[in-house]
Amino acid sequence: MNKNSNTLGIFTESISNVACPSCNAELDVSEFSVFESIECPSCQEKFQVPGRLGDFILIEELGRGAMGCVYLAMDESLKRLVALKVIRKEYGADPKMLETVQREAQAMATLNHRNIVQVYAFGRVKEQPYFVMELLEGERLDEMMSDGNQISEIRAMEIAFDVAQGLDAADQAGLTHGDIKPANILMNEQGVAKVVDFGLAKFMEPGAEIEVWGTPYYIAPEKARKKGEDSRSDQYSLGATIFHSLAGEPPFDGENPTKVVLAALKEETPVLSDYNARVCGKTTSVIRRMM
Repeated sequence: MNKNSNTLGIFTESISNVACPSCNAELDVSEFSVFESIECPSCQEKFQVPGRLGDFILIEELGRGAMGCVYLAMDESLKRLVALKVIRKEYGADPKMLETVQREAQAMATLNHRNIVQVYAFGRVKEQPYFVMELLEGERLDEMMSDGNQISEIRAMEIAFDVAQGLDAADQAGLTHGDIKPANILMNEQGVAKVVDFGLAKFMEPGAEIEVWGTPYYIAPEKARKKGEDSRSDQYSLGATIFHSLAGEPPFDGENPTKVVLAALKEETPVLSDYNARVCGKTTSVIRRMM
């Protein structure tokens, strides 16, 4: 594998020299791969070798999905930290796909809402489309729920209310998210929940739905049946997400993604209070109605 590409095939550029983040010593890192861990010979500080993509210095990888990676990056032109989502080359090399992604980016950039991650810019480097987005440094819902943790009912409702307002604003602008799940709900430092990755799921190639979903626990039945989707599909997915956050387990489960989807299509919608008796009746009712 090229030392400047990761396992997803996102290509970046090397940086020859960097300053140690601790002692500011100038170091030659030309022989190291991007994000390779090194130790400063002067102060023994350990850090990752940064990379470059166009006008952005890539500091670290924040996350990855089927379509690409999100990086913590420094925008050299504006001297500010951003979240840089880089999409795999095959999407940028296809003119129709690129046009669709760019059109979606333009629509997302017009959504200036407190519960939707702001998109600052869109571009392409080495045929790889990228989104420049606001950097969120608060909690992530998927991490809050890790290891079957049940989050508090009040906090879950705060998050649900924030996300619902963002989805409502998107619906009024004619946009559907298409992939609401815990990993796509992030918080800022004040704890305000924001939705990321609006509309990106629709760009995946046919037949890759499971890869898009990552996990099928939150997929609306009509989407699973490939009968289309709209804002009500996002509502279902938000309900299933909040169910999971309060129950400590997803509403439907199975040995593999297909069996999870089949369970969601065939079984009765579960009652939240059966999984968490501390949840009040009104919350149980709202979540059930959403699903």
